Amino acid sequence: MVLRLFLCCLLFSVALSGQSSVQQVVDRFAGTQVLENALVAVDVRLVDDGRQLASHNARVACIPASTQKLITTAAAMDILGSDYRFETRLIASGPIEDGILRGNLYIVGGGDPTLGSSRMDGAAELEEVVESWARAIRERGIRRITGAVIGDGSRYGSDGTGRGWPWADLGNYYGAGAYGLNLNENSYELTFTQRPDEGSTPPVLRVEPAVPGLKFTNELTSGPRGSGDQAYIFGAPFNYHHFIRGSIPAGTGSFRIRGSLPDPALLAAQMLNDRLEAVGIVVTGPPATHLTVGGYTVGEMLDEQLSPYLSEIVDRTNMNSVNLYAEGLLREMNKANGRPREELASTEVVMDWLESRGLDTRGVNLRDGSGLDPRNFFSPAFMTAFLVDQAGQERWVESIPLAGRSGSMRNVLRGTVAEGRVRGKSGTVNAVRTYAGYVDRPDGRRLAYSVAVNNHDLRTSVVNRLIYDLMRDLCTAGL
Repeated sequence: MVLRLFLCCLLFSVALSGQSSVQQVVDRFAGTQVLENALVAVDVRLVDDGRQLASHNARVACIPASTQKLITTAAAMDILGSDYRFETRLIASGPIEDGILRGNLYIVGGGDPTLGSSRMDGAAELEEVVESWARAIRERGIRRITGAVIGDGSRYGSDGTGRGWPWADLGNYYGAGAYGLNLNENSYELTFTQRPDEGSTPPVLRVEPAVPGLKFTNELTSGPRGSGDQAYIFGAPFNYHHFIRGSIPAGTGSFRIRGSLPDPALLAAQMLNDRLEAVGIVVTGPPATHLTVGGYTVGEMLDEQLSPYLSEIVDRTNMNSVNLYAEGLLREMNKANGRPREELASTEVVMDWLESRGLDTRGVNLRDGSGLDPRNFFSPAFMTAFLVDQAGQERWVESIPLAGRSGSMRNVLRGTVAEGRVRGKSGTVNAVRTYAGYVDRPDGRRLAYSVAVNNHDLRTSVVNRLIYDLMRDLCTAGL
């Protein structure tokens, strides 16, 4: 009996001695040979008391990429409120007599980034939105409009994109700007007919929704089969000549990519104008926007559409890393704080909020709301301090993807101890891979972690595997 007890104690002590500490787990990750030429920075804290458990270059400022959305969304939940809703109104700007609207018809945007989105739960899809506008006009008895249909995005300025966003991003869906009037996540789908031979040019099959006046110079080539989406659309906001470069896989079917709409407010006006003409309602003037005819002043509201609740918008922002939503939230926070239109892209509202939380913002540089700007930077130590501060905001925490269960981590770490325990918001820009979030360990402790790998020359899948292993090991490492 004594011998058996001795052996049990011996085995237990061996198990304990063989368990890596959190610092050892971090050191092993940071010392991986394939990362030797990259900037690797990690910080891990215990949420209960904010104590740092492990670190590597934790105070070095790094490019955060889309992990920055965690900060923007947390600030929005606090400043605007989880039940905040954006509104879009349809306004008749003149008198309505004998079925004639003597004036313009305005689609007045309230900054809703979800309007017409087929990807956002709870939002009316594009065709449904346009039809509801047309129905409201018919029900008011309007048969003729002496003015024009105007897309009014004057709630925000024309600087919908970040000032430092790369040229290669602007024409693609993830580089779409956030405006006072948004539509279909400010994107269009471009479908190509694939060609079986490598090096050949796949022709454009269709654009959905149709964007009047949009022209393409197609310099796309067919890459190896299975090579994936390597295509880029080059085009600036309010510019209607886009260039398509890069490659899509050779094949015999069709292949889709997404681009950014040149002018969402104008497209909204054009789509409603077309729908009205299709049902016999005469519109005298051509569709236009507030940029050419000005915004509305007074009038009769014919229709109002509300967005999903802000907490649901935050879910999609973090689960699917939607840049447009994060930029819209930034502008709406500034609007709520009374900033003038030309300052709505300012990040000072977020910096002020962080400082009001008692966080040390020295060494923090925020240039947009989404993390797309390559000159955003802050340290992993700052991120974990922020995560510790926000750990009690459970509704916001739920918006962070959960390993093996939701969002961008739905298929990550399934069947491991990390499944259902690790929350992580990812970030990717050129030569950068980042993650930040929480680990809810089997022992009941919650950790906050931040990992940044900057200036790497590896395939993203290689860096991902290393970070996922780190996440898994944080679940059981000795504290």
